[in-house]
Amino acid sequence: MIDDIQMWNVPNRILFGWGATAEIGTYLDEFDAEHPLIVTDEGVRAAGVLDPVLDTVTASGRDYDVYDGVQPDPTDTVVHEAAAAYDAADADLMLGVGGGSSIDTAKAASILATNDGHILEFEGSGNVPNPTPPTVFVPTTAGTGSEVGHWTIVKDSETSIKEEIGDVKLLADLALIDPELTASAPAPVKAATGMDVLTHAIEAYVSIKAQSGTSALALDAVETVGEHLPRAVEYRGGDREALSKMARASSQAGMAFNGAGLGAVHALSHQIGGAFGVPHGLANAILLPYVMEYNRPQVPEKLVRVASALGEDVDPSKPARTEATKAGRAVRHLAADVRIPETLAETAAEREAIPRLAEQATRDGSLTGNPRTTDADDLAGILERAFDGAFETAGGPT
Repeated sequence: MIDDIQMWNVPNRILFGWGATAEIGTYLDEFDAEHPLIVTDEGVRAAGVLDPVLDTVTASGRDYDVYDGVQPDPTDTVVHEAAAAYDAADADLMLGVGGGSSIDTAKAASILATNDGHILEFEGSGNVPNPTPPTVFVPTTAGTGSEVGHWTIVKDSETSIKEEIGDVKLLADLALIDPELTASAPAPVKAATGMDVLTHAIEAYVSIKAQSGTSALALDAVETVGEHLPRAVEYRGGDREALSKMARASSQAGMAFNGAGLGAVHALSHQIGGAFGVPHGLANAILLPYVMEYNRPQVPEKLVRVASALGEDVDPSKPARTEATKAGRAVRHLAADVRIPETLAETAAEREAIPRLAEQATRDGSLTGNPRTTDADDLAGILERAFDGAFETAGGPT
């Protein structure tokens, strides 16, 4: 009998590199795709970020249709609209281009292309019966890692609760990561999505479901974000290295949490984003140090290594439980460097909703990886401190 069996899924192929978008036509040939549906949002299209993708598809001699109705935190309504566009176009490949919302919409719509029913009926893990059509996912932000994962998030339009759908059938046939496409994102977007990368990496690293491979990817991503995020945010046309490093870190962190899962940060940010429209990366960035400090008594040694990866001087002669506080402080300093608000009070989130958000978060699938057992009262306490900016009281005893 084999004990401690673990599973870790990654995309069938990953193509990474500056200017890699030009290779899309080659892969359309391999997938025998004649008419892709391109799923994106109006902002990506208006900014011209989509143009290189359209140019390479056109150069390959193919027609295409574009669905650009994706909204932040895509709802079941948006997903069904994208699926209807796929059917109307008689498309044979789903090409998601944009941030996490566009790629998540493309994933969810691909389910409906080959499976009957309402998208929320597939909520949970492993509930997609039929294979999806070929998929190519092209991120335009260095943040969500959705292009390399097998999960998609869909907001219920009636309850505003974000539901998770996970299945290996949602893994991309090709994750094409071209850092050049991230260059034109506004600085606040680069900052929030970059802190999302850090959140993915840290939550995967401390997760109770972490594996040696996921931990190696996660810790390397932590170090990369700490070193390169400020430079990527301030990009003015020359720092290709910083953008490339952040794009790679995003995919590494995405692959890490694809195997290791996440934790309380995401369980809470899903509720805040669903209820108040706070951007996902921003909510994660604000909550991360408070959750780290809450988890510190359970994983002090891991957080010491996180602190070191973020450039902190740690003293091995001192107890890990005290040196681990440097990890959360390092995250706060990095967030301040890229002008992330310090508290939830500076966002659209409302303090009065804390009990409801905390209760909803106890049912969020991300919570299963958190290293410290939580309940609604614990989660409410984290939210209270994140509203107040009370970082030093966020955890257990020192």
